Amino acid sequence: MLQFDAATHTYTLAGRKLPSVSEIIAPLQDFSMVPTHVLAAACEFGKNVHAACDLYNRDQLDWDSLDPALAPYVRSWVKFLEQTGAVVIASECRVYDDQLGYAGTPDIILAWGARTVVPDLKATAVVPRTVGIQTAAYAKAYARTHECREPQRYCIHLQEDRFRSHKRDDPSDWSMFLSCLNVWKFNNANH
Repeated sequence: MLQFDAATHTYTLAGRKLPSVSEIIAPLQDFSMVPTHVLAAACEFGKNVHAACDLYNRDQLDWDSLDPALAPYVRSWVKFLEQTGAVVIASECRVYDDQLGYAGTPDIILAWGARTVVPDLKATAVVPRTVGIQTAAYAKAYARTHECREPQRYCIHLQEDRFRSHKRDDPSDWSMFLSCLNVWKFNNANH
């Protein structure tokens, strides 16, 4: 069974530490031009949006205690579900690929029409280029974990009181992830 330590953001499977998808693709993201305090605030805001959407998905969100800054983004998520008819199958579920040796936590798994979809929620001004690579890794690991067909991939870009959905189907996303995984393994090999 896959274990997750939230304090250290560490995944282990049968005693073996597995790198996270975010850890593996981190070298592709350069935030050096962003002031540290701005980056920290943006990361915290994104985590809070995800947590609020997760609570909504689990029917545990207390709208009255929700930070007013987060409410427009959660309403965007609700609009997405209502307007598309998508249904949440799982929220913040952990997946892994035991053969390739990585793990991660997709934001959500959806039943959207006749498809199973692994979207990534983004509450950022600009959708990062890495979202396709990230969703490719999650989709492959979801299929491996659940021994099922690979889900389709999307980015749901949440903005204040609106959303945009972006399908991710570039086949090079998976090969880019594998390249990053190989570099991670090379850099972390015991010599």
